[in-house]
Amino acid sequence: MKVLFITWDGPQVSYLEGLFLPIFRRLAEHGWEFHVLQFTWGDNQRLQRSHQACAEAGVSYRAIQVWRRPVSLGSLFTAIKGARDIRRAVRDWNIDVVMPRSTLPLLASMRALRGKQMPMVFDADGLPLDERVDFGGMSPTGVVYRLLRDVEAQGVRRSEVVLTRTSRAADILAARAGAGTSQERFFQVGNGRDASRFAPLDACKRPQIRALLGIEIDAVLLVYAGSLGEQYCLTEMLEIFSNILLWRPDARFLILTGVPEIGHLGVAAYAKLREKVIIRSVSPADVPNYLASADLGLALRRPMFSMQGVAPIKLGEYLLCGLPIIATRGIGDTGLINEDVGYLVDDHGSNSLIGAATWFTDRVLKDREGFRSRAREIGLQGHSLRASVDSYRQALERVSQSSLQEIRNPSG
Repeated sequence: MKVLFITWDGPQVSYLEGLFLPIFRRLAEHGWEFHVLQFTWGDNQRLQRSHQACAEAGVSYRAIQVWRRPVSLGSLFTAIKGARDIRRAVRDWNIDVVMPRSTLPLLASMRALRGKQMPMVFDADGLPLDERVDFGGMSPTGVVYRLLRDVEAQGVRRSEVVLTRTSRAADILAARAGAGTSQERFFQVGNGRDASRFAPLDACKRPQIRALLGIEIDAVLLVYAGSLGEQYCLTEMLEIFSNILLWRPDARFLILTGVPEIGHLGVAAYAKLREKVIIRSVSPADVPNYLASADLGLALRRPMFSMQGVAPIKLGEYLLCGLPIIATRGIGDTGLINEDVGYLVDDHGSNSLIGAATWFTDRVLKDREGFRSRAREIGLQGHSLRASVDSYRQALERVSQSSLQEIRNPSG
């Protein structure tokens, strides 16, 4: 079957190339042919990279420019106009299933499919509207939020399948969609990574990567990979690091991010830490080796309501690379992590952060290889590309069954 994946991405993110295309490539082996319609405000160079990545994955690609002025209304108008772009893509590529990712593509898709019986898979992508309230300044009583909440609820009811990243997100979306919304339409899918790329380093490669960072092979190395900003708790991560330094003065903290200027600004207030924090912006291809050269992965997030729906990609990356993790309880399904592979802080107070640092120095450093092995095993079980593909297949097979049933019994 042919699937039109409709996504809405800013130029600073690479989820299409890094997360979805590897999954689509594997799903093609099972008869699912993906095509991508991307709403974006990226420049020509960014669009060219996306087009090339899709071509290499055997995926058709088309970009639609997002109106950005004014931001909220421009985005809304783009989504409304986008119904026409979706209908054209459906016609040109002979699409069988429409798969919008997040709320604005959902709005465009429902307008495009009005009066049509074409199956729709809604990739809810967490709780993005609530994330805008928690971190983006959107008013929960404003017209835009209420409008898009209604779109979200209609989309859940209209879709044959709803994809979520956490069980809690499925519960919230089902409740919002109203009575009679069957839990059977919800499928939890993973943000898996290629386990052959994200893997522990061998004895020869590890010293090479550490040499590039200018640190000794036996020095303690913490790592954080990803975005920086209000919700990512750089201050709290630095506090954990400073507590570890009390026991291991040789420790270093590596920050891998696409916004290094924010990292430098955040570290500037910590004079004693500046020389011990390494901030790098590296290519996606180099990230696995840098992660695997570390001893601990940090993944703190501000524990707001919307965070119940996210599944941080970095957690899987860390685990696959053999890294034990320190994370925040209540962020997605992090509650499933136990102290054999990670430590969850219940809050970001000093006592909790000291407890996390103590766990690392007292337990992890005394059994580094044991933690590496267990983390890798957990990563393979639930965070690998293979595990993600399997979860998507289960969801998409539901669509196949529903479509076949409709063909056999069109009257219902």
